[in-house]
Amino acid sequence: MKKSNWNTFKIIFSMQLSNYKKDLFVVFSGWIITTITLVIWLAFKNAGTGAGNKDLVVDNFIVASAIGISVIRNCLFNLVKTIYDFKSSRFLERLFSTKISKTFVFSIIILFNQIVNFLVAVFMFGISMLFSDQRQEIVNVNWPILFLGFFLLAISSNLIALIIVFHSKSYEWASVIANIFYFLPMFLLGLGIPWTLLEQNKPIIIIGFFLPQRYFLNIMASGWANDIGMETNQFGYNGNFWIPYIISFIILVILTIWIYLLLKRVFGYKKNLLKKYPTNLKHNAIIYSIKKANSIEELNEIMEVKKLIIEEKKKKRKAKGKIENANS
Repeated sequence: MKKSNWNTFKIIFSMQLSNYKKDLFVVFSGWIITTITLVIWLAFKNAGTGAGNKDLVVDNFIVASAIGISVIRNCLFNLVKTIYDFKSSRFLERLFSTKISKTFVFSIIILFNQIVNFLVAVFMFGISMLFSDQRQEIVNVNWPILFLGFFLLAISSNLIALIIVFHSKSYEWASVIANIFYFLPMFLLGLGIPWTLLEQNKPIIIIGFFLPQRYFLNIMASGWANDIGMETNQFGYNGNFWIPYIISFIILVILTIWIYLLLKRVFGYKKNLLKKYPTNLKHNAIIYSIKKANSIEELNEIMEVKKLIIEEKKKKRKAKGKIENANS
């Protein structure tokens, strides 16, 4: 990795880590809420079925459901908040005034998000292993299918988050939409309310088909229960277990094309506009941003962007010098 790219990586990664640790709501909602729900259901399950309440039967894939919901919370809602924080502080705008790759920047942001997502998933898995019946069930888990569903759910949640951010005019609207994409799966896809109860209500099952995360979560659940053919847990597919795989692929293709066109529209115009201005105007923009900075943190961000511009200018000079020496 080039030195300038490494500096960019450290700046963005450290900013995300700092923001994440300071945001108690994000930490609480991303770690605690789902974990508490999981523990409660596992405790009910461990209490046995001899209480006489046959209607309340916890699914054998409740751990997969909990991990899946945590993925949605961390990879969708938390990513929306992170990117909107960067947008509102105009950090992204200042950063993209340089020639730093936008793909590289978003890759760093998503990498941090996925690291947190993985740590939460491992934490929840560890909590579930405190229960003896869950330790017995992992012997039969189909790990490739479970990880496939996990990976597809994480990627799709990131793509949905990006679409929400760049379509919303304010954080309030972005937050509302992100919460809808979180709470509906939370209660309609097997964590807040077990599938054993949801399957008794056909309208609820039909509504669930319109939630894109449903298909990825069903793949995860079938992997955890080692029910690849979805014979025991049909999830409303009537034995057609291939349906969630096909629809998952279609959803990912649509989301990828959507985000590509969206980012091209959002940044393409600004990129072409910047090409019309000489380098000194970019420095004037930095000076203007310094005057408008409201905190030490914002000022530090601006100065880091300025360093990156200077480094790029030095590289151009070196490259130009090498060409001139070669020609002479």
